[in-house]
Amino acid sequence: MPTFESGKGAQAMTGAELRAARKAAKITQADLAKRAGVSRDTVKYWEAKAQIGWHGAWRLMAEALGLRSNPSSIARAGGRGVSFREQADAQAEVLFAAYLARRKQREAHHIATRRVICGAKTRKGGQCRNKSEPGKRRCKFHGGKSTGAKTPEGLARIAEAQRRRWARVKALDVPS
Repeated sequence: MPTFESGKGAQAMTGAELRAARKAAKITQADLAKRAGVSRDTVKYWEAKAQIGWHGAWRLMAEALGLRSNPSSIARAGGRGVSFREQADAQAEVLFAAYLARRKQREAHHIATRRVICGAKTRKGGQCRNKSEPGKRRCKFHGGKSTGAKTPEGLARIAEAQRRRWARVKALDVPS
């Protein structure tokens, strides 16, 4: 996987290099935009830039292309400590990782709770236009709600309730 060095003394990537990496991967600007979660105009903008850094939308595109940051560039040579710019780069790395984790979590939540049109066949022969139950494909009238107990414990609980109900009915039906 190619690396891109961030930090002092390292050459920043150019838009032409980003374009070359995209073309080497044999994907279009629209495909890269979809993979990175940005618009096609964003890809076009960054490919036209003379010099770009390792942040924001560009980072999403670089990771979609398989480029990655080289963490060895954060430490300075000579043991003189870490500059403000390098500290900011390191902090940006941490913040970006947190952002990606939140983004994945939001996407998973959206998939789990999304509501789509049911589309089941109705009695009149048309399609149901109700929204589905959250995270399911059918509405509450066409399979979105429970159809009964499935576990042995649930089945036993239902059987016991029916026995008690029939016992009360038989007790009331005493012939006179």
